[in-house]
Amino acid sequence: MRTFCNGGLTRRTLLQLGVATAATMATPWPLKRLAMAASAAPHFLVVLIADGGWDVTQVFDVHDPLDGTDGVDVDVPTAISGLPPSQIATLGGLTYMSNPVTRPTVDLFFSKWAPRTAIVNGFGTRSTSHTQSMQLTLTGYLDPTRADFAVMAAHHNGGDLPLPHLLLSGESFGGTLAGLSGRLGGQMRQAFAYDAIGDGRLAVSGVGEAYVQQALEYDRLLAEARSEAVTGKLAAYADANGRADRLARLASSLNINSGSGTTLGTSLAQAFRSGMTTSITLSAGGGFDTHADNTQQNGRYEQVFSLLDGVVSQLAIEPGVAAASMLDETTLVLMSEFARTPLLNGDNGKDHHPWNSMLLVGKNVRGGSSLGRSDSEQNGVKVNLATGQPDDTGVVLDVTHVVAGLLTVMGANASEYLPSVAPLTAVVA
Repeated sequence: MRTFCNGGLTRRTLLQLGVATAATMATPWPLKRLAMAASAAPHFLVVLIADGGWDVTQVFDVHDPLDGTDGVDVDVPTAISGLPPSQIATLGGLTYMSNPVTRPTVDLFFSKWAPRTAIVNGFGTRSTSHTQSMQLTLTGYLDPTRADFAVMAAHHNGGDLPLPHLLLSGESFGGTLAGLSGRLGGQMRQAFAYDAIGDGRLAVSGVGEAYVQQALEYDRLLAEARSEAVTGKLAAYADANGRADRLARLASSLNINSGSGTTLGTSLAQAFRSGMTTSITLSAGGGFDTHADNTQQNGRYEQVFSLLDGVVSQLAIEPGVAAASMLDETTLVLMSEFARTPLLNGDNGKDHHPWNSMLLVGKNVRGGSSLGRSDSEQNGVKVNLATGQPDDTGVVLDVTHVVAGLLTVMGANASEYLPSVAPLTAVVA
């Protein structure tokens, strides 16, 4: 069954989705967004997840591919693959592994964005399970009450937005902050699905109407339990009405399946400028779980860096909220759940390895920085948390140090979210 959207959808669905309670909706968002821009520049976050567990020696974690004594195989031997070996390259102060023949888009990205990019190497994920390592890399813990860094950043930078953290695709862990996060996909996308019917009105999907009715019943029970709050909710509902209308329009306008980084960058910028969200997680592609023929990693990296370069390049020309460029207001994080073993196996592939790398680019990132390091067995070594460089008096990087560092990049006090964890402040500009 389809029913016409007459404005009732917005104030009701918001409750069902758990985006925010009506009590937090007192200030109209066009005015609040302008106030934010006037008082302090906003800080947005985009997390791109390349799933499967990438071979970090192909791009991030630098080891000499011609050194056969260091215990790390960078390439499948030329005699077998027919491909030229990789080489160590430095651009904009950042050192990485280059192969213009097999991974030209990686070189293209760093030629443009190395001065604004940081790489973090040699941090432990403590697991080689895809599921566990994904949770650990995003949250630092195997604890269902822990939120991931994208959700925590949303709590800090826009906890009272209609949808502080927007999960377009991929993985996210809301923990105790789950009410701040919503997925535009599956049931949520259906709830916001609507069609024009020719006379300027909209038809809401049957699934959406079901959510409306459920949320209305929730509202009725809440009003009965707290009758004294009913009067105070009227003004808040009026504002929620308009805000959720905009959320519905956002859901329909985001182009997230085109495969084009440029198109995606436009959509992300629109989402941020709309005042709907401050943190977005999405899949950057994947297929990195290549236990045989490690040359497959090349194509995977080409796809991921093509998307990343398109997104960053488009954000750089999109107008920001307070800054001239949306990239000046946005931090992007590219990650996978773990890395792959230092040595090739009998099938010239690599298996799971619990030491990882991560890339950051954009606002508040210490650009041109290669931080952390792995040894001849591709295990992390002790580093100074303030410099990110090897230091015998430092610590071996754990994923919790990295998560705390990401929160610091986003302007949050990491100790409020990860008590007793020292952040990797070397990533902060």
